[in-house]
Amino acid sequence: FNERFVAPFISPSKAASSTPIIIDNNTAVGPEPKIIIPKINVEIPVVYDEPSIAEGAVQKALERGVLHYATTSNPGELGNGAIFGHSSNNILNKGAYKFAFVLLKRLETGDTFMIQKDGKRYVYRVFAKEVVKPNEVGVLTDTGGKSSTFSLITCDPPGTSLNRLVVTGEQITPDPAGNLASSAVTNQAPAVLPS
Repeated sequence: FNERFVAPFISPSKAASSTPIIIDNNTAVGPEPKIIIPKINVEIPVVYDEPSIAEGAVQKALERGVLHYATTSNPGELGNGAIFGHSSNNILNKGAYKFAFVLLKRLETGDTFMIQKDGKRYVYRVFAKEVVKPNEVGVLTDTGGKSSTFSLITCDPPGTSLNRLVVTGEQITPDPAGNLASSAVTNQAPAVLPS
């Protein structure tokens, strides 16, 4: 019922990629943390203030946007950062951002996304896309041989928690040679990727 009658009215347009967000990289960046994915018309707040990786805490934080995972690097740091977002078509799920990554599968190698944090914009170019099982937590630290990367992770297929879609991009702007060492919280080790 949701798939046929409700979702078409509240899910992102199926033709979203035909009118991408236009980003001028020369404009000033505001203080609010957010992710921008022009190809799928996404501009959503990023939650950085959740230190726990417990499933309940993660789900609560996802009601406020997409979540930077505490055990991973931040933008502007060496290593792999990770942002989790929902891809649910179910209107009964909580939160205003349950459709955040529902179109993430449309990203391909060469597409870009931007992460804004602390008044700075970091641009990443997609180089990998894969579907993994929830217990394949190695995707949180795998940089694909690159120094500074970010992985966007959501459930796949959308609306289920069977697998995880992982789209990874390499930092291209600013030059990652000036990045700091990772400040990730390493005393927590997830057994599974959040749903």
